[in-house]
Amino acid sequence: MSNLSPSNPIQPLSVGDVISAGVRLYRSNLKRYLILVLRTYLWIFVPVYGWAKSAEITGRISRLAYQELINQPETLTEAQQNTEPKVWNFLGAGLLMGLIVIGIYMAFLIAFFILIVITAALTAVNPPLGIVGGLLMVVAFIFGLFTFIRIMSRVFIYDAALAIEDNLDASSCIGRSWNLTKGSVGRIQWIFFVTFILTLIVNVPSQFVGAAFPVGEDTDPAIAVTATLLFFAISLIGSAFITPLWQTIKAVVYYDLRARREGFGLELRDRG
Repeated sequence: MSNLSPSNPIQPLSVGDVISAGVRLYRSNLKRYLILVLRTYLWIFVPVYGWAKSAEITGRISRLAYQELINQPETLTEAQQNTEPKVWNFLGAGLLMGLIVIGIYMAFLIAFFILIVITAALTAVNPPLGIVGGLLMVVAFIFGLFTFIRIMSRVFIYDAALAIEDNLDASSCIGRSWNLTKGSVGRIQWIFFVTFILTLIVNVPSQFVGAAFPVGEDTDPAIAVTATLLFFAISLIGSAFITPLWQTIKAVVYYDLRARREGFGLELRDRG
């Protein structure tokens, strides 16, 4: 066992430490994680309850990873016994997250509309002033993107928290993530970025299929159907491998934040 915690337990794990720990957990438990992801694919076709179940199973992966980190591993059955009673909370949390995203989108859409009106008014008064309005729109876009990423970083581990902690519900898990990530947004953004780069490797095959079999109006129907099905199948396979990686990374981030804020004297387990 190697200690991946920093020499000073008050200091956070580096981005490299988090990614390395997540990847090791992912590799050593990939078979179990893939079984769970395949189950989510089956449940997704069942309206409402199936969607809730799919979200619960996805969160369960984070719980399994976290239990490995604290050297108290659970079986699939044990993890299910802890997360299944919260199945509707997972659905509720997902819906709340959707509302948050929609709310942010609508706020920026309104702001953009106002800027468009201002730009049009400035251009009507004095055409060169339209450049000012255009610059304001560029600044607003950059600010909006930065704000969105920052907010998403604050709620990044909501489902992991819900799967791991017993006293959380659909709304409090989002607040829990918000509180735990306070002061760590920049680091989480880097973790998010590096993990996203890693997932691109898995996404390359599906993009290759799309490029190799372009579908247009003149495409033979048989080829179009084959290309579409192949693209869909490869995308599903890619998603099956990507989802567990994100969930294990969430578990490591959650572990690190709790260890620093709440004084867990635990070491990350080397599964390599």
